[in-house]
Amino acid sequence: MSELLRRDDDRVVHRVPQLAQFRARCAARTQRDLTTPQNLHRWSVEHFRDFWDEFLRWADLAWEGSAETVCDGDDVETARFFPDVRLNYAENLLRPLPGVDDDAVALTSVHDDGSAEHLTRAALRRRVTAAATGLAAAGVCAGDRVVVIAPNTAATVVTVLAGAALGAAVSTAMPDMGPTALLGRLAQVEPVVLVVDRGGSGEWAGAPGDTLATLLDGLPAVRVVLVLDDDDRPLPATAKVSAYRLDTTIEGTDGPPAEWPRLPFDAPLFVMFTSGTTGAPKAMVHGIGGTLLEHLKEHRLHLDLAPGDVYLHHSTTAWMVWNRQLSALGAGCRIVLSDRALTGPETLWELVAGLGVTVLGTSPAYLQLCQDAGYRPRDATDLSALRAVLSSGAVLHDWQFDWVADAVGEMPLQSISGGTDIIGAFVLGHPELPVRRGRIQARGLGMDVAAVDAQGRELVGEVGELVCRNPFPSRPVAFRRDPDGARRHAAYFAANRGMWTHGDLIEFDSDGSSRLHGRSDGVLNVDGVRIGPTEIYAVLRQIAGVRDAMAMEQRHPTVPGATRLALLVVLEDGVRLSADLARSIRVSLRRQASAAHVPSLILPVPDLPVTFNGKKSERAARYVLDGEPVANLTALRNPDSIDGIARALAAAEREAAQVAAAAADDAGVDDVTATIGRLWRETLGPTADGGHTFADLGGTSRQAMTLVRQVRQVLGRDVGLEAFLADPTLPGLIAAATAAPRADDAPRAVRLAAGDPALPPMFFVHDAWGDIDVYWPLAQLLTGTGPLFGLRTDLHAPDGARRPIGELAADHVAEIARVVPTGPVRVAGHSFGGLVAYETARQLAAAGRTVDFLGLVDVLPPGVMLTATERLVHELVDRVSLLFPSMRNVSLRDVLAERLRPASAPADRQLFVQTTTVANDHAPGRYAGPVTYFRARRSLPGHHILAAWRRQAPRLTVLNVPGAHHDVLGQEHVTEVAEKWSEALADANRQPNE
Repeated sequence: MSELLRRDDDRVVHRVPQLAQFRARCAARTQRDLTTPQNLHRWSVEHFRDFWDEFLRWADLAWEGSAETVCDGDDVETARFFPDVRLNYAENLLRPLPGVDDDAVALTSVHDDGSAEHLTRAALRRRVTAAATGLAAAGVCAGDRVVVIAPNTAATVVTVLAGAALGAAVSTAMPDMGPTALLGRLAQVEPVVLVVDRGGSGEWAGAPGDTLATLLDGLPAVRVVLVLDDDDRPLPATAKVSAYRLDTTIEGTDGPPAEWPRLPFDAPLFVMFTSGTTGAPKAMVHGIGGTLLEHLKEHRLHLDLAPGDVYLHHSTTAWMVWNRQLSALGAGCRIVLSDRALTGPETLWELVAGLGVTVLGTSPAYLQLCQDAGYRPRDATDLSALRAVLSSGAVLHDWQFDWVADAVGEMPLQSISGGTDIIGAFVLGHPELPVRRGRIQARGLGMDVAAVDAQGRELVGEVGELVCRNPFPSRPVAFRRDPDGARRHAAYFAANRGMWTHGDLIEFDSDGSSRLHGRSDGVLNVDGVRIGPTEIYAVLRQIAGVRDAMAMEQRHPTVPGATRLALLVVLEDGVRLSADLARSIRVSLRRQASAAHVPSLILPVPDLPVTFNGKKSERAARYVLDGEPVANLTALRNPDSIDGIARALAAAEREAAQVAAAAADDAGVDDVTATIGRLWRETLGPTADGGHTFADLGGTSRQAMTLVRQVRQVLGRDVGLEAFLADPTLPGLIAAATAAPRADDAPRAVRLAAGDPALPPMFFVHDAWGDIDVYWPLAQLLTGTGPLFGLRTDLHAPDGARRPIGELAADHVAEIARVVPTGPVRVAGHSFGGLVAYETARQLAAAGRTVDFLGLVDVLPPGVMLTATERLVHELVDRVSLLFPSMRNVSLRDVLAERLRPASAPADRQLFVQTTTVANDHAPGRYAGPVTYFRARRSLPGHHILAAWRRQAPRLTVLNVPGAHHDVLGQEHVTEVAEKWSEALADANRQPNE
């Protein structure tokens, strides 16, 4: 680990890349000309055994045995590296290294509150030694499997390294993953020990139905649960297994430290998981030696990490980047962990400046957010220590290279691509090559990576399938639950004989640089929601009568720019696509997958288009559905299948037209039935059957609220969401609307939940449409509160104009006085409702009423509250957010259509636009009482501009909650929001009334 230096002049000293030292060694031993990067890479793949042998020895790893056999074969699938070498991962990361100060900081862990924990190399080694001894006392030994569900902290690193030190295979996950997602991965691991950091969540108490209890029910091999958190909460109530605190286990351990055995090169180290976009998440086992060699090759040769470097790669424990960064300890550098949420564009850059980070790893999405926010890190912070920026996780765009050069500095922006499958990178940076705009610098050394066509022929300057044509050490040694290797073979080796096929599309230039073009696996993206087709096929295989299927995106026939999910099904002989079978398909997909997996269109076809090499052609089928000519019919083995798809589509269009005509004919018979039937079909599709539940037909909770709102607006009936959910079918909604009172006769204050009469009541203020349905799920989950009410009032004046917020608030003050004449009260609201709630609290306080809790749920400050700079940033963020479907419930297409043709927007959307005008014209006054602001985490920097609120409400407390502005109170997030809300109410209950 010598510090190679070269001097350009009397003032500047540069470290010579370690790659130069390694090249010189290899050239001397082989007597070859390796002076150029291209020559070195060519030698490393043509003589890959010599390359890996030299690297093992040059890296000076701690190992034993014989390295005489470097690789026992040439087959990419079956060849094994260093079968006679034994080593220990933790030992090689933590042992004293020449030229590395054992008392220098090796790990910094930054927590969510901004505090930091620093561990020297010696201290980290001592903590891992103690933790390994504690795990050994809990029964962990070589060959066992340990799961660690914890955030990105020092304690997690210590635990993972302790398990690896004992020879256990370790798998990591994040605590905020749901139990279904966790079990979908961890059940394949079959762990014997479960280590959890419970954080502030109540889902890990072991109570029936919570996350921990669900996991233990699905992980029968678990013998013991260890908790990492050190607060005063009691241990989980795990009746089936023992539960201990890891710290207590360590303290109670007597005797010498546990042994760290050196194990075979391919002994399991990490169990990792794919994202699941190409099917159920695959649990793959990565070996000790392959992981260590690949990571140190990347860190020392490609990234040039060395003692003195400080490396921060923003990640979670559920991503392979976390494991990759961990291995950088073996390069002698300092690693920085961060569990902080990205609260703005400055978050990571401030860490870089404050900790002297030399290499930053991030993502294209974060870089784009910084650029869109107008943030310039080089102007705002001290980046003098930073020498390189890495980007992984997605494709970097050309303009992002320009932005980094301008706003960050003239330094390499190294795009990296590989993945969990190889726990490393196929294409990545290079310390001696220039960075070309929009391109990845180099192929990984020792990897014969190329782009190939459908026949396996190499392509240069054209887009092809990314493959690797020689064995490399970091291939997964096995898949879990794959005894004969069939799943592993199908995943990587079946598509192109004698090659690893990665599933990416890539284009290489003659200089070895490359550009990624996305996945080649046919993942669907329907209005921003990614759907793995294999998830649909897995459900359909369980439905009798369905022989084969093909799912794809279809251009939406009536909504310009949108797509919808279409499903082609080949049925068994004698089976037809009846209404019952179509319902069965939709219901099964909704219940076993999600609402996003429910197709808008199901077409029965005689055959699916297939190429001559047996591959299905989704592209040919989609051409038909989109009304475009199919290119190159001669490439299909069964071109007649195209005519079959066209006939099925025409028949479906005729049926939809007949249904619409029948609905129009019935319009005058029964206004309630006809209107609700029309709204039902507009929401769920023209052939949606009312005999099944709304959810089983693919309806979401937000769509249910929208449907109920439209019924109220069109029919003037006060239908509540609770009434609809009691019988969420078309007949049930018709019955609820028929029995509901006229909207004009509806009460202004509606009880949502009983609460505790001894505590102050909570009043939730209506949303932009005058509805209170959005609060109903939250109200059922809140604790520590009095009776819960929803407040409604007339949004329009007699002349039809929208009433200002001050008038709406005055109505609510009067209604609150009617319901609760005296005593303290609590007020809350989301978005527009929050603005009205804020003004209501001000008027109550001015009238002498005590408001001991004011809750604002992601309430954006009106335009008049903002400074000129804040207004500019807010408008920019609002426009950019339209490009991110997960952050808005309205698309860029819809906004443009509204601006060009305002009258064409749906009635509820026009009402919302009017409300936005009212909100932006309102100037909130100063409020001296306590305010709790629930900020949605999934938002762009500059979205909230809390400084504006703090100027008016100095006692503002901010709580981060999951979700985006439009779905923060949705079904997916409301449980966690309720937990945070209840904790805030508990604090309010402990305070004396002011």
